[in-house]
Amino acid sequence: MPNDQAISYTDAMEYFYSVAEVASHLQIQPETLRQWNQRFAQFLSTEVVALPPRYTSADIAVLLTIQKYLDQGFHDDEVRSRLIPKRIMPPTSSTALAANETHGLVLSDNLGMPQVVADLLSTIANSQQSVLSGQSTVRDIVNVMVQDNFNLKDENRKLRDRVLELERVFAEYQRREETRKERLEGRMRGLEQTVMALQQQTAQIVQALRQRQRRRGWFG
Repeated sequence: MPNDQAISYTDAMEYFYSVAEVASHLQIQPETLRQWNQRFAQFLSTEVVALPPRYTSADIAVLLTIQKYLDQGFHDDEVRSRLIPKRIMPPTSSTALAANETHGLVLSDNLGMPQVVADLLSTIANSQQSVLSGQSTVRDIVNVMVQDNFNLKDENRKLRDRVLELERVFAEYQRREETRKERLEGRMRGLEQTVMALQQQTAQIVQALRQRQRRRGWFG
């Protein structure tokens, strides 16, 4: 039963996402996500209806497609009709078991049946195995894409926070520069007033000195 062991190992390595994580990733409210769970349950895994709900990478890929169609204005029935031919069913243990049993039947009955029939069954078994391998590869690709999408959103959030922080620092710098400018202007006005006052005092002193000189000339 090597295939069953491989599938169990793959299922064990599957990473599940919470309602909050998926809602944040889709940028929708958790209540909207729960409504989608009910409206499009046939296209989601059984883990979605668990308590608490858990989402696989394939579920997120389906929800992204649903969101795209709903944003384009399609009704639920139209969305379902577009999802049905595009849905990729994950391989199940029963499918793998059927493939193994078929392969075992070919090996066991190969001696007692015509060579053509044996070759045909062997080809079918190999095709089923190729389909299972292809589906597993697709699941791995979807996992990587979803994880990269999460990482990209996290990097965008960090970048946005950094930009907001820089804007805050720049605004604080502008405020300080405005305050410093106002203080400098106030000091300049104070200096100008002081200079004008000194000029007036100097003029008064010069005028007083001239008046003294004139008096001395008169009484000299």
